[in-house]
Amino acid sequence: MHSLAAAYTTFYEHCPVLKAPSQEVVETWLLLCQLTGQILRQGMDLLGIGTPKRL
Repeated sequence: MHSLAAAYTTFYEHCPVLKAPSQEVVETWLLLCQLTGQILRQGMDLLGIGTPKRL
Protein backbone atom coordinates (compact mmCIF):
# COMPACT_ATOMS: atom_id res chain seq x y z
CA MET A 1 0.00 0.00 0.00
CA HIS A 2 2.90 2.31 0.74
CA SER A 3 4.34 1.80 -2.74
CA LEU A 4 0.98 2.69 -4.32
CA ALA A 5 0.75 5.87 -2.26
CA ALA A 6 4.33 6.79 -3.19
CA ALA A 7 3.72 6.14 -6.89
CA TYR A 8 0.52 8.20 -6.81
CA THR A 9 2.32 11.07 -5.09
CA THR A 10 4.95 11.08 -7.83
CA PHE A 11 2.24 11.05 -10.50
CA TYR A 12 0.34 13.88 -8.80
CA GLU A 13 3.47 16.03 -8.47
CA HIS A 14 4.43 15.64 -12.13
CA CYS A 15 1.03 15.59 -13.84
CA PRO A 16 -1.22 18.55 -13.02
CA VAL A 17 -4.52 16.78 -13.59
CA LEU A 18 -6.68 19.81 -14.36
CA LYS A 19 -4.02 21.21 -16.72
CA ALA A 20 -3.74 18.06 -18.83
CA PRO A 21 -3.31 18.58 -22.59
CA SER A 22 -6.86 17.48 -23.48
CA GLN A 23 -10.23 16.87 -21.88
CA GLU A 24 -9.85 13.15 -22.55
CA VAL A 25 -6.58 13.07 -20.60
CA VAL A 26 -8.15 15.09 -17.76
CA GLU A 27 -10.97 12.55 -17.50
CA THR A 28 -8.57 9.61 -17.60
CA TRP A 29 -6.31 11.11 -14.93
CA LEU A 30 -9.32 11.93 -12.74
CA LEU A 31 -10.44 8.32 -13.03
CA LEU A 32 -6.94 7.20 -12.05
CA CYS A 33 -7.11 9.48 -9.01
CA GLN A 34 -10.53 8.15 -8.03
CA LEU A 35 -9.54 4.50 -8.38
CA THR A 36 -6.29 5.02 -6.50
CA GLY A 37 -8.24 6.65 -3.67
CA GLN A 38 -10.66 3.72 -3.55
CA ILE A 39 -7.84 1.18 -3.37
CA LEU A 40 -6.02 3.10 -0.64
CA ARG A 41 -9.27 3.56 1.32
CA GLN A 42 -10.06 -0.17 1.10
CA GLY A 43 -6.55 -1.08 2.22
CA MET A 44 -6.74 1.27 5.18
CA ASP A 45 -10.18 -0.11 6.06
CA LEU A 46 -8.81 -3.67 6.04
CA LEU A 47 -6.12 -2.49 8.47
CA GLY A 48 -8.76 -0.88 10.70
CA ILE A 49 -7.52 2.65 9.99
CA GLY A 50 -10.18 5.27 9.39
CA THR A 51 -9.97 7.68 6.49
CA PRO A 52 -11.70 11.00 5.82
CA LYS A 53 -14.59 10.91 3.36
CA ARG A 54 -13.20 13.95 1.55
CA LEU A 55 -10.10 16.09 1.53
